[in-house]
Amino acid sequence: MNFLYRYRSIDKLFKYKELDTLSIYFSKLDELNDQMEDYINIVWQGDEIAFQGLIKHYLYVLLILYSEASVHGMEEKINVKQLPIFLPTNIFNLPIMTTVFKSIYYEFFSPQFIADIPKKLAQSNKKFTIDEMALILKSIHLYAYLVISTEMQKAVYGKKLLENKEYNKIYNEVKNWKEYSEITNLLVSCSYSEEEVLNKINQFNYQYEFVKTDSNNMNKDIATYNTDILVFEFPDLYIKDIKRLLYNNLCVACFSATFRNEPMWAHYANNENGICLKYKIKKHDNSNYIDLNYPSGLQIYTKRKKIIRTLKKCELNKVIYSKNYPEIDFFTSLGYSQKDSLGDFWFSNYDKTKFSSCLQNYNNKEWYSNYHKNAKKYICTKSKKWKYEQEYRIFEREAIFNGYEKSQSRIAQYKFDDLDSIIFGRKVSIEDKKKVIKIINRHCTKNNISNFKFYDLYYSTISKRLELKSVILKK
Repeated sequence: MNFLYRYRSIDKLFKYKELDTLSIYFSKLDELNDQMEDYINIVWQGDEIAFQGLIKHYLYVLLILYSEASVHGMEEKINVKQLPIFLPTNIFNLPIMTTVFKSIYYEFFSPQFIADIPKKLAQSNKKFTIDEMALILKSIHLYAYLVISTEMQKAVYGKKLLENKEYNKIYNEVKNWKEYSEITNLLVSCSYSEEEVLNKINQFNYQYEFVKTDSNNMNKDIATYNTDILVFEFPDLYIKDIKRLLYNNLCVACFSATFRNEPMWAHYANNENGICLKYKIKKHDNSNYIDLNYPSGLQIYTKRKKIIRTLKKCELNKVIYSKNYPEIDFFTSLGYSQKDSLGDFWFSNYDKTKFSSCLQNYNNKEWYSNYHKNAKKYICTKSKKWKYEQEYRIFEREAIFNGYEKSQSRIAQYKFDDLDSIIFGRKVSIEDKKKVIKIINRHCTKNNISNFKFYDLYYSTISKRLELKSVILKK
């Protein structure tokens, strides 16, 4: 492979000055056209301490979100686009962890039905899928919410909700619900339907819908946005967002091995009212790459910010088309978690007297290499339905984080020498062709290049496929 192609619409070329600046935009996964792009086939398989750590993290994130809603009040919507799933450094030194959260943790795991859940999940030695883990979290969520609500009331307001007979009755019924064991047994046995489990959870939860009114002095309106999030929608939001702990801030630039793909011209080059850029590909250590000045940091001045770019060899990875997505093991792929939090939070009991065997994986010298290989599998696997694209990808970590959340932070720049030629779609106007040629001629003058090629696309009735011919423009 010596060349790769990138389809672009004329509108984007001119609007974002992609040719003027020789730039390539790296898209976030949820910006791409395949709705499965940001899907990760996560599986959970581990020992009892590891599953306890997951539930512990679930309780922590719910507590932080609950606290945020309590502080700001119900009139200000809590942000659910990115849940507070990342743990702060030295998390157990925070006052809330040694007081409120400790009470929440031990109260939550006090019923035997609940304490047995991580044990049963571990003993099954089964790989639990995203949907199965979501069902487990949904089954325990109402109890988790009530524990957090109760302990927060005690700590913040000095009120003892359990002295209220009606609330005490509800609390104990939820705490001692025998179906916790039944649902776990079903999921472990594999002999169940998702609908069957959901019906059990929903029938139980609907009995206590009034829990979300003002029993905890935080909620004033039964239809409030925040309360619906905390009481009902949180498990789905959590399981969807938790993938950021594994592979966060990844973005991609896409190329194709062919310029002859008619659907690609339609989808990415505005139905042939666009161009296809032909790039020269280099080789290094048995891999294909292109040199790019990729964002590597941010330089902050008094009144402005400047993105720093560093030249790097960006590997081009061939996309694999499959009916199955590669499995990513959650407990051995926590690449975006603080290293200290692995032993202090994720893979230890609360008192740090017992540790999960999963912790050993992170001490293995080959862990980072395997982690990167799994990232490549995740980013570069698509459904067979997309096979016609013949796609190659560069994927990079977004170097500039939320403090400077602008699309410019994902723009790389290539060398003009690496652009071999430009192919015009059949619907590009002569006026637009002249604009493109004028831009390229400026680069040619600057780089002392005189033989840059422009081609027109056409369909050959002889070869029965798309072909190229040199552009001829009358002066």
